[in-house]
Amino acid sequence: MLPLFTEVDVSNAARIQLRPIDMSDAQRIFEIWSDREVMRFYDLAPLNSIDDARLLVSAMLKELAEGLSVRWAIVSKCSMRFIGSCGFRFDSRFYSASISFELERHSWRQGLMREALNAAIAHAYDHWQINRIQAITNLDNYASIGLLKSLGFVEEGVMRQWGYWKDAFHDVHLFSRIRADQRAMQTSLPA
Repeated sequence: MLPLFTEVDVSNAARIQLRPIDMSDAQRIFEIWSDREVMRFYDLAPLNSIDDARLLVSAMLKELAEGLSVRWAIVSKCSMRFIGSCGFRFDSRFYSASISFELERHSWRQGLMREALNAAIAHAYDHWQINRIQAITNLDNYASIGLLKSLGFVEEGVMRQWGYWKDAFHDVHLFSRIRADQRAMQTSLPA
């Protein structure tokens, strides 16, 4: 289990802030996670009710308390509105974490998720004993593939029939970013 510092420094993020998910977020989670287009590439079906969202938030909070995962609300600094979430699921035996994320449709293609993930990834490497962060994407999720590559993730390959959801087996791309990549990115930034 990792010591989970859930407050994230987003001083370099101009338009978003990250804060821990709490039960008051259930309504916005329902609105976003019930959108079929947002959930198109997710390994879960869209939510059907606010009760489903409350159960999801309860599970997130339980996993946070157990040190298994952390999920943050992505909040627009301009509107103070919950626009999405991102987080990590940990495998402390291997010093690794899997990252996942989603954003309301209205906020797509504005660079907001890039700001959020930059802050979350920096936080992970600064505060946790994480060496590897990995992400999986559907083969057709070109927006997420482009985002991950722009964040310095390396495509490791395709995992064939990696998982079963929405009544079918799915192939996925596997991406990773390791601590050495983080150091290299920090030293290559202009002073």
